[in-house]
Amino acid sequence: MLTVAGCASSPTDPATPATPAATESSVPHGYVEGASEETEPQLQIATVDAAGSLSLLDLLSEESAEFATLDGITAVSTDGRYVFASAAESGELSIIDSGTWTVDHEDHSHYYRATPSEVGTIDGEGDATVHTGGAITAVFFADSGEGIILDHEALGDGEITELGTISGAPHEGALVPFGGSVIATEASADGTVTGLRAYSPDGTAAETGDSAGSSASSSAGAADAAVECTGFSGTITTNVGAVFGCDDGAVLATVAADDTVEFERIAYPAGTIDAAPGAAPATATAFASRPGRPTVAALAGTTGAWLLDTRERTWTRLLTEVPLLRVVAADDRNGNVVALASDGRILVLDPATGATVAATEPLLAATIAAAAADPVDPANPVRPGDPATPSILDGVNLTVDDSRAYVNAISEGLVYEIDYADGARVARTFEAPDIPLFLVETGR
Repeated sequence: MLTVAGCASSPTDPATPATPAATESSVPHGYVEGASEETEPQLQIATVDAAGSLSLLDLLSEESAEFATLDGITAVSTDGRYVFASAAESGELSIIDSGTWTVDHEDHSHYYRATPSEVGTIDGEGDATVHTGGAITAVFFADSGEGIILDHEALGDGEITELGTISGAPHEGALVPFGGSVIATEASADGTVTGLRAYSPDGTAAETGDSAGSSASSSAGAADAAVECTGFSGTITTNVGAVFGCDDGAVLATVAADDTVEFERIAYPAGTIDAAPGAAPATATAFASRPGRPTVAALAGTTGAWLLDTRERTWTRLLTEVPLLRVVAADDRNGNVVALASDGRILVLDPATGATVAATEPLLAATIAAAAADPVDPANPVRPGDPATPSILDGVNLTVDDSRAYVNAISEGLVYEIDYADGARVARTFEAPDIPLFLVETGR
């Protein structure tokens, strides 16, 4: 359970009871059975501590409650409503409905609140990564190379319904729903990612023409269901398409006129990823953005960050004063880019130059020191370098919505709310009774 310190607003009234089932003729626009529609986003912070306790902090009322206890959690993600908690040792993926979410209709949005619930679990091998899109939720287990395609709408009914599966060699990859298709990374027998392929929701591979070329911006055509992508470095979905990082830039998947997937390659500007002898190239990794925006950010090695504008199909290289550990594109009116620096400060970066516009004090100094500790402190429940547990930094998440950024300071036992548009001001500080190993924001 989290408690708040610092500048706090007054609690809001509790959510109204769920609307009774309505007749077909009286169903209003936006009605969702079992949920109340609200006038503003019902934002929550979900954290998982060292004991496996999942807590939900209501950012409107500042009330926090422990909701579930999960065993051996090593990774947590969200699609804005569901919390996906993965346990590598058991291979179990737990799906939690946070009970708050937003439905974006482009010209307007609907905000919902319902009772949180445990949807169920999926068994696989190792950590699971999860991506959602439209009517599909896709789960990928790297240790087995198995992908599972789920009915996303069924999750709202508390059911896990499998639509299809995709099998391949074990590898660090992804399975991403987009449009009416699912895009999977493909790998050779040794686990090296070689490309991407589109599948139907039942797991059937789409028909393939010639794969997309390697030009700076080349369209593959509606019949091309596969494309080369070596050096896969992550994925993210924007309001334009699905992005896949490759060693020569990014592949952008969009929907063609015939509703099939179309691949387009967006190459890095010439000479921008070259590295000194012995150093790794500064390719984009760890893509992150405010949901529903066209521009995403990514780390550029130790040199700074990349911005990828998927609408304009352009990359911008940002050289920063210090190496970054996390970076997120807010993509607001000022184009703010929010980052966690290697010294523990939260930075707001100029989107054109990478210069620091504003910065906090080193809020995560103790967490970063713990990650670098050698020898490792045996009292630390998360032991950096121990293969049985993730690095303490693996659980640090910097998330951004349209007005605030949130970050979990693990060793400090705190969650910070940052007003990134107001000089990186620390707006609120939430105290955790135990170590907040993982953090995600729901209700978006």
